Amino acid sequence: MIPTWTWLSLADAVRAVDTNILARWLLGDDPVQTPVALKVLSEPAHVSLTVLTELGWVLEKALRIPRPIVGSMLEKVIDLEHAQVDKQPSVRWAIERYRQGADWADMMHLVAAAGAAPVFATFDKSIARDAGEKSPVLIDTLREAP
Repeated sequence: MIPTWTWLSLADAVRAVDTNILARWLLGDDPVQTPVALKVLSEPAHVSLTVLTELGWVLEKALRIPRPIVGSMLEKVIDLEHAQVDKQPSVRWAIERYRQGADWADMMHLVAAAGAAPVFATFDKSIARDAGEKSPVLIDTLREAP
């Protein structure tokens, strides 16, 4: 069994939030869960890069919300008063690239790679083009083996 935190030790701690908490908060579409999400996000909350990546996918692909609105919703999350967002300046960059047509997950892969490795290797030729000149990490577009 994996040890877990107890509520006694979390009295004043920051809680990491899942995608569904952010979705309920943004969409206000569930009469039971929305008020709970509002309460959770009125307190310190950590928003990971993986949660932001999934949130963008859910909003655009699953719910078919138009890209400009998704971009605004993602900004609303990182602008939350009590939110702690990993690599916030780079996430803002990713949102801007997404608004300009880049794939959200691809841009978030670059954000996550920055600082972890000097180069992001891919076969996907569109990533470097979509990232533009200010990518947070050098992109190496590999050729397929002959």
